[in-house]
Amino acid sequence: MKVSVVIPVYNCERTITATVESALAQRFGGEFEVIVVNDGSTDGTRTALEKFGPRISVIDQENAGVASARNAGIRAAAGEYIALLDADDTWTEDKLAKTVAVLEQNPACVSVFSDAVQVDGAGNVVVPYFVPPHQAHSPTLDETLEQCWMIQPSATVTRRATLIATGGFPEEFGRRAYGGEDTYAFLLVRERGEIHFVADKLVRYRLSEFNEYFAKRVRSGNKSPEQMFGGYLIFARMVRDRYGARGAPLVRLATDTVGSGLVSLGLMAIHEGDRALAIQYYRESLRYRPLDLKTYMRMSWAMLPVGVADKFIGFLTPRMRRSLSGPPFHVLFNRPN
Repeated sequence: MKVSVVIPVYNCERTITATVESALAQRFGGEFEVIVVNDGSTDGTRTALEKFGPRISVIDQENAGVASARNAGIRAAAGEYIALLDADDTWTEDKLAKTVAVLEQNPACVSVFSDAVQVDGAGNVVVPYFVPPHQAHSPTLDETLEQCWMIQPSATVTRRATLIATGGFPEEFGRRAYGGEDTYAFLLVRERGEIHFVADKLVRYRLSEFNEYFAKRVRSGNKSPEQMFGGYLIFARMVRDRYGARGAPLVRLATDTVGSGLVSLGLMAIHEGDRALAIQYYRESLRYRPLDLKTYMRMSWAMLPVGVADKFIGFLTPRMRRSLSGPPFHVLFNRPN
């Protein structure tokens, strides 16, 4: 077996069929298998998978998070290479052909990643690339420690032996810690050998899951940054413990991401009319970005009584109003009904 495609899935009944079909449609000369790890889905995901019959292998497990699901698929894989594919993304037909060839031709290469296009929930291209121009090359380990390298899991193919040696994806992130587990895993992969870059856009990366995740935070009543952004905090600690001063730029980036994410939630809350919740998010944000003057301005605005704010709003420029009262999230986010 040359390649094992590993697809972790949790409650993706709307997208999983297209994802699996894109894997099965590969124009690839070598033998490959498709393994789907159903991470305790409670919607119609399992039913959607049944129609593929023996063309795919399905592993059912209790909900334990994407890291656990990926590791389960890697352990069960028979292929020399592991091609990851998230349950709301799709591949072009030549994805495996163009990436596996790089590994076959370069013994020092342990992993390869390609570029991607970013699409919205309807499949429309929002951003025509994923990897920014300054990262469109094979990174050194130092480069991956200086900035978050844009390696999207669905764009990767990695030697299975390498993932086994590194321990795969850190399951400490759990099922609710969002963000960072894949970045950390590929830091460990880069320690083992070269990661090559293929410039072709071989993946359609769907943004809807990320947007819905943030949109739901405001409605959940969950005010704990440790739960909402726990992945970034875990990532910062793990990078600090393993790399020390070398990893300081990534640690700063992770904590800044928590701070900026809380600001975004504050803007969403005030846009929804919940000024008290917005104040809580802004106050939490300042723990991570204490010198951010805009956050102090936004918190002060949220503290104004509604009647007073309404009197002043007409004197502000449209840009200032949006900065203080939140952008039109009905356009920017796929909001749940």
